[in-house]
Amino acid sequence: MIRQSYKRGRIAPGRKLVQWLSTLLLLGIPFVEVGGESLLRLDAQTRTLLFFGASIRIEEFYLFLIALLIFVFGFFFITMLFGRVWCGWLCPQTTLCDLADWIDSKVGALIPVRSLAAALNQLFYLIIACVVACNLVWYFMAPGQFFARLLSGDIGMVAGITLAVTLVLVYLDLALVRRTFCRTVCPYGRIQLLTMERGTLTLEFDPELKDACLRCGACVRGCPMGIDIRNGLQIECINCGRCVDACRDVMEKSGGSGLVHYSLGSVPEAGARPANRKARLMGAVIAILMVILALAVSTRQEATLKVQRAAGGEVKRLADGSLVNFYTLYLENRATRPGSFSLEAAPLPGYRVELIGPVRDLLVPANGNRRVDLALKVSPAPPGRRGVELRLMRDGGVVTVTELPLLVE
Repeated sequence: MIRQSYKRGRIAPGRKLVQWLSTLLLLGIPFVEVGGESLLRLDAQTRTLLFFGASIRIEEFYLFLIALLIFVFGFFFITMLFGRVWCGWLCPQTTLCDLADWIDSKVGALIPVRSLAAALNQLFYLIIACVVACNLVWYFMAPGQFFARLLSGDIGMVAGITLAVTLVLVYLDLALVRRTFCRTVCPYGRIQLLTMERGTLTLEFDPELKDACLRCGACVRGCPMGIDIRNGLQIECINCGRCVDACRDVMEKSGGSGLVHYSLGSVPEAGARPANRKARLMGAVIAILMVILALAVSTRQEATLKVQRAAGGEVKRLADGSLVNFYTLYLENRATRPGSFSLEAAPLPGYRVELIGPVRDLLVPANGNRRVDLALKVSPAPPGRRGVELRLMRDGGVVTVTELPLLVE
């Protein structure tokens, strides 16, 4: 079995740094803008996913499915390599529990009156729950718009319910539940058992050094999940490394080293490697999906054009023998900047084709839509049913092409 024991230094500073950085990232992403839009936000009003400068409409849901597959496979891939490192280092539930424990200790040390300290703790829990609830809504509503609507009392029913329910749930979690959720309800520990390999990173008490153990119980007291790492791999372990630090603190005082290690593999088999065949295969699948997503996003059309026949589907024949059809067009600008578009009908050999209506300087806001009502005049009237190619133009280039179905009766 390959072991990596990290005899120097402590785990806690690195874990806290990761927790702080991930928390600041979650809080800060809604405030970062690309081209005037949020870096990452699901805009419920326009049913659009704003994703690192790209606007993905509900019509392009397949892109979201690819991204979801990358997330799911990536999650399993990380678990296969590093076990429950997500739970101990990155999970928001763990971060919130650690923050609540820190508040309890600081408030308890500063305020000797237990009832007053308890009341102050509840106030801090409420503030944290409020921040978490607001942060969740910011991923569906731009922060600037959120604060403006909140102050004016026009937050909306859906956003208001989401805000209130999340606030209550997070507050109750901090006040009553905390790590009980991790031990009993969270399914991730069970999922871990399905993805673990011989080379998965785990926390282990070294059985070869069993006689060196002082049986001081420091590892048990330091464990936030209340387990004894000396009893072997347990589903409740979140790989946080607190037992590693606790054991080192005790053992190094007597000139020894810690007896708890991060180990690549939970059984003493030779050749345990984190990058085994199954891990490499899953990594390759993730890489392929990422390439597909990148190509799909980079080659997607910046605008779309949908055509419907005007209400009633009226067709007119004029005295000069020309034919007129009426249409309703829906122009969608998927770009993150406003666009000015124009419409052109492709030539039809032997006929004169003319678009009647607003076909020049069609201004469409970023991630917006515009309805255009127009008529198509063809002289002379062609026999039989056919179509005319309609081109959507921008800056002299063709953005997309569709067909105007031409009826003669």
